[in-house]
Amino acid sequence: MITAKEVSEYFLSKDVNKELFNTKLVKYNERQAYEGNIRLNKYLYFAQTVYIAKYEEKLFQDDFVAYDNGPVIKEIVENYPSMQAKPNKKQPTLPKEIEDFLDKIYLSLENAQCEELIEITHEDTAWKEVSDKTYFAPVMDLMKHKEKFKKQYKGIIKVMEI
Repeated sequence: MITAKEVSEYFLSKDVNKELFNTKLVKYNERQAYEGNIRLNKYLYFAQTVYIAKYEEKLFQDDFVAYDNGPVIKEIVENYPSMQAKPNKKQPTLPKEIEDFLDKIYLSLENAQCEELIEITHEDTAWKEVSDKTYFAPVMDLMKHKEKFKKQYKGIIKVMEI
C-alpha cells in the first residue's frame, strides 16, 4: 500500500510552479498556516474519501486527525515546508491506476479556493463527529463512514469516471 507522503509528493510534483502548494501564510479559523499545506491536506482527504467510496478500502493507511481547519495528516503538516521546498523534478512511481485516480482528484480541485476546500471538509460527517475536540486533534475513523462516502461521492465518481 502507498503512503500519504507518496501521494503528497505526487500532488506536489504536479504543481511545477508551486502556485497551488505554496508557502503563503493565511489565517482561517484563528489559525495561521501555509495555504499550500492546507490545500495539500484537503487533496489528501478527498483522495482518501473518494477512494474509500469507490473501492471500499483506504488508498493509504495514514490516519487523518481533526484540526480547526479540517482533516489533516500530522506528518504532512509537520513536513510540508521541507517537502514543498524540494525541486519537483520527478514524480514518485505509483501504480498507473493510482496515478490516473490522483490526476482526476487533482484536476477536479485545482480551481477551488482554499477556503472552499475547508468549508467542504467542515460539512463532512467524519470531521463533524469530532470537530468539538479539535484541540486534542482526534483521529478520524473514515472507514466507519464508508457508506456515507458512497452516497456523498456517487455523482463525483460518475462524473470523474473513476
